[in-house]
Amino acid sequence: MIPVTPENISTVLDDLTRAGASDIQLKTGQPPLIALHGVWTPQTQYALLTGNDVTNLHQKLCRDTRYRDIPDSQPWDADYRTSTSLSNFRVSGGKEHGRPYLVLRPLPREIPSFNELRLLDDEMGEAPHGVGHLTEGFKWVMRQKRGLILVTGPTGSGKSTTLASFVDHVNRTQCHNIITIEDPIEFVFRSKRSQILQREVGVDTGSFSGALRAALRQKPDIILVGEMRDAETINAAFRAAATGHLVLSTLHNNESAATVERIINEFPAEEQNRARHALSEILVGIFAQQLVPTIAGKRQVIHEAMVLTSNQRSIIRPNGETDNGYLQSLRDTLKARNPYGNRSMDNELKRAVAAGIISEEVAQEYAIQPEKWSAE
Repeated sequence: MIPVTPENISTVLDDLTRAGASDIQLKTGQPPLIALHGVWTPQTQYALLTGNDVTNLHQKLCRDTRYRDIPDSQPWDADYRTSTSLSNFRVSGGKEHGRPYLVLRPLPREIPSFNELRLLDDEMGEAPHGVGHLTEGFKWVMRQKRGLILVTGPTGSGKSTTLASFVDHVNRTQCHNIITIEDPIEFVFRSKRSQILQREVGVDTGSFSGALRAALRQKPDIILVGEMRDAETINAAFRAAATGHLVLSTLHNNESAATVERIINEFPAEEQNRARHALSEILVGIFAQQLVPTIAGKRQVIHEAMVLTSNQRSIIRPNGETDNGYLQSLRDTLKARNPYGNRSMDNELKRAVAAGIISEEVAQEYAIQPEKWSAE
């Protein structure tokens, strides 16, 4: 068996990436594991890793002095970025039963264009009659001068890649000043037609919300916030979007209506009507995505898209409702055909089933409203 050492770790990571790993886990007592089409598989050609092995590998990979030393007697968690000759990696490190582990996610060196995202519309050919290709929605929202654009989905669903393709599209086609605030920086942009300034939380700035406030003094056109983690960051993003900036960010939600609810619920009850009104004014679009196992043993990205119409804004805006009835009303609007590519997650799953890409059982597992699957 091949030992995994600081001397050969770059080669090992490149080999595992070539094998198709979407994530790589280095854990005490096991050989390296890779996530291949969503299934974790031990790579038994490599030797079992000891705690010292993982510690030494971390010190080799980590270029961030904040995280290089793993404390012996207290919790430890770290997020940083590293690279090999083949790929960049986002690294998440921590302890399990006091022993260190690392999880690495390979990131392509080249940022994918919209045509390289393997969207369902591209896999299936033409979108349904009257429904624009999803990239029409992508392009439309990125032409706006102000507002809030969200890419949502579970961890590992490719949100950062989609956001990076948004920024790269603008970088290639428009002249803007773009500031990104990330933790950690994942994709490195090279300024093309636009000027891009990338800041990392913990290295270049203390927090997302603080960096957002500072960014407003630096004449940005577009601000990318890696994640809206708390009410303070959400408030700062609201202010930026309302004062003439286009703000891009992510949240961990599988559908657009739940994303609206999640944002509003971050505010105290007495402020939620104000938040709904503000959101109805600034929200430009929400793109929720999931990576779904296919019949061929791979994974297909499936999107729900809500590019805001005047009708959807009026539904979000408070009108005296005391329950969450507006959420179902928002879901219902996504069934209407729309030239900007609006679509519901469940209808897209059904479209993938009809095309033979995914099974009906898997589709129902990933459905937003599985209880209504057969009724619609």
